[in-house]
Amino acid sequence: MNDGLDRVLRDFVMESQENLERLDHEFVALEQNPSNADLLADIFRIIHTIKGSAGFLSLVTLEQVSHYAEDVLSKLREGSLRLNSDITTVLLSAVDTIKSILLTIEKTGHEGEHDVDPVLKALKSIAEKIRTAPEDRTAAKATLSEKSAPFSKIAKPLKPQDASSIQEESPMSVASDISTKSASEIIERTLSSVEESRIHVDVALLDQLMNLTAELVLARNQVMQLSTKSEERNLRDIAQRMNVVVTELQETVMKTRMQPIKKVFGMFPRLVRDLSMMQGKNVQLVMEGQATELDKTLIEAIKDPLTHLVRNSIDHGVEAPNIRERLGKSPTAKIQIRAFHEAGLVHIEVADDGAGIDLQRVKAKAIQQGLVTPQQAEEMTERQLITLIFRPGFSTAEQITKISGRGVGMDVVKRNLDRIGGTIDVQTELHKGTTMKLRVPITLAIIPVLIVAAGKQRFAIPQVNLEELIMLQTDTDESHTIERIYGAEVYRLRGELLPIIRLRDVFALPQPEGATDNLLNIVVLSAGELHFGLVVDDVGDTEEIVVKPLSSHIKQLPYYDGATIMGDGGISLILNTSGLYSSVQLSSDEIKKADQQGGEQAEAISETDMREHRQTVVLFRVGNNEYYGVPLAFVVRLEEFPASQIEYSGGREVMQYRHEILPLIRLEQYFNIPAAPPQETLSLIVFAVEKQIGLVVSEIVNTIEIDTHIDTETFKQKGILGSTIVDGHSVMILDIHGLIELAYPTWYKKFFVSKITEEERSKLDVLIVEDSMFFLNIEKSYLEAAGYHVITAINGNDAQEKLAAHHVDVVITDLDMPYCNGFELTKIIKTTPEWKHLPVMALTSLSGEEDRRRGFEVGIDEYQIKLDREEVLKSLEAMLLKKQGRRR
Repeated sequence: MNDGLDRVLRDFVMESQENLERLDHEFVALEQNPSNADLLADIFRIIHTIKGSAGFLSLVTLEQVSHYAEDVLSKLREGSLRLNSDITTVLLSAVDTIKSILLTIEKTGHEGEHDVDPVLKALKSIAEKIRTAPEDRTAAKATLSEKSAPFSKIAKPLKPQDASSIQEESPMSVASDISTKSASEIIERTLSSVEESRIHVDVALLDQLMNLTAELVLARNQVMQLSTKSEERNLRDIAQRMNVVVTELQETVMKTRMQPIKKVFGMFPRLVRDLSMMQGKNVQLVMEGQATELDKTLIEAIKDPLTHLVRNSIDHGVEAPNIRERLGKSPTAKIQIRAFHEAGLVHIEVADDGAGIDLQRVKAKAIQQGLVTPQQAEEMTERQLITLIFRPGFSTAEQITKISGRGVGMDVVKRNLDRIGGTIDVQTELHKGTTMKLRVPITLAIIPVLIVAAGKQRFAIPQVNLEELIMLQTDTDESHTIERIYGAEVYRLRGELLPIIRLRDVFALPQPEGATDNLLNIVVLSAGELHFGLVVDDVGDTEEIVVKPLSSHIKQLPYYDGATIMGDGGISLILNTSGLYSSVQLSSDEIKKADQQGGEQAEAISETDMREHRQTVVLFRVGNNEYYGVPLAFVVRLEEFPASQIEYSGGREVMQYRHEILPLIRLEQYFNIPAAPPQETLSLIVFAVEKQIGLVVSEIVNTIEIDTHIDTETFKQKGILGSTIVDGHSVMILDIHGLIELAYPTWYKKFFVSKITEEERSKLDVLIVEDSMFFLNIEKSYLEAAGYHVITAINGNDAQEKLAAHHVDVVITDLDMPYCNGFELTKIIKTTPEWKHLPVMALTSLSGEEDRRRGFEVGIDEYQIKLDREEVLKSLEAMLLKKQGRRR
């Protein structure tokens, strides 16, 4: 085969495989809606294109299979044949055969030997089953939609022939009779079916480009480090420009490796259909977020774990139709697969409304297999019982099936996820269903990290695992010290016990000279659903690093994910948070028990201590010497940039930032702040409030933890939450929602689409119950910006007085408050006849499963995180629509 024809063959195989990827999904959709002429026409077009190109390339077997598949599809389009499950199965078998032939061609350049006679006979049998008279066929054609008419014009009526003959005239004989001249036209039409803006690039070439970009990032880091130490202005400008260009290049190259997750999701409709038919179950598959993108290597890595979870949902999760009816459920089960981006990770959820996991059976099986003693089993929490299903070989299935029970192979799922830095969390309720929540990084090549030091060694912590930073001055603040329970160190963070690990102790590193334990740097990290504090000697900057693989003997250690080369040429190891958590000397039961004991002791603590809350803010300077802070939870990025990058659009300051136009705000324009002298380099705080927006400041000082009970009376101004004292400086705490509304009055209206009109919202009364003025002002600000009328109360007792005196449509409450907390208040509301109709939403700083369970028991309708404005507003609207009997 000459090079030109060989290239055409490769293009044909690649394009055909791309087209066939969606056929499984389209056939299943067509089976559910046989009258969808558009869907049928699309399927017909793909098979017709493959048949025509196969004829040109002398791929006889492939042409035969596609020819007879096309024959059946032609009759379906004419209306002389009606689709059913048997016909769908045969057509899907034909698609599988075509895929198999294409795979052989891709590997060998030839069709190879394939037994296609059973498929051909089945297709011919279907095509010969119904022969309509010409007048009947004409009437059937008239029922087709206008969009399918162009195809029906070239379809010729079949001539009666000997049923035993395989070679019969195709209903698309015009396309199969190819001359040399028309063949090139078919190939041209085939190639043009792919978007003209796309080209095929070898994966090895992309990997090489990624490696080169990674080396460039390392060189960029070194140049940036040198420029910060240099007094040469030109060097700093060049370094800054290089930083911008390399960052954009890095992001662009990363995008070339990104693929939509529909590459994996596309196989599930067929899988669900086949397995549910095999087991006699009715299953509806719902998929969301198929456009969610992640790195190609991760797409391959999650394929097997996801497939296993879906198979288990059908086999062990979903009940038979008769059992579901007996339980009062719909005979048709529902499996939902959802993917979305959040906090720098890709979240994938596989949920079913089936039987759920019977934790008592899990407990009994664990005892039977000797994994735990009966006493240990009784003391285990629900979460600990669920983790048993990830033990190798563990299963609650009574018998082994071809598909396997929910436990079999779950250890492989977890092992595969651990390999790529992913986690899995299981939520289940007996007879209600199970949800498997997977979290995986978007890419493993270049990641943002926080640099920390222990002893003389530097380490990198992936930012996706970073929750917050805490600095403790233990010799001056006795209320915030490290405690010990059961011999292990803990720190009480906002009322919850946080296990503490000292990085120096884990790696047996010597204490650096001059270091003391009076000043503790605690990095709060997450390992899945678990949280712990890592004590380090020093906290450095955040950087984007290139991940380098570890040698085999170091890879065996659980503490490391890889290594990187720093800007000064030194090596830093990348820490694995799950591996570090294994060093915690406390079990979750011991932490829970100590936490409960602490809660009982807390009843005797003074009111001032009970109301103590802490919040991390970014401290920055504007004007000549004024200090401001903004809650870290709102901040996406902290940047430095040359003032020359600022442009103007519509009379407002903007800048080009990560391929988008970033609107800018300066506090000097809205508060009475004297302007600072012009600066060559400015600092930027980037927020994400529906869309990214930047705050231009003179200098970013630090991140600090402050008491949330700030002074809200001295400075009352829109955009300001209040003031506090930090290191001898008066610091104004910004209300970011109020500030954005000052700068861009229509900002929220552009991004919040509501089914409740603005006029309706102005007549709805929302009662906020919150003892911290810091959070109360934030919540009030964004609710009023959305158009609601807000009433406030500082605790549960105050809320009851407000409920008695005012009309209220919905209650939003904090949980941890003195004088009647959120749980007690909700219980009172739900048991008082005149209030029990009111929906109640709880807003928390952290998402705790125990609080949720307790809250739902007393009647709380919804849980959300306090600072997550978008989700709070969505949930609030859904609650109000439900109360009004309207659908969202």
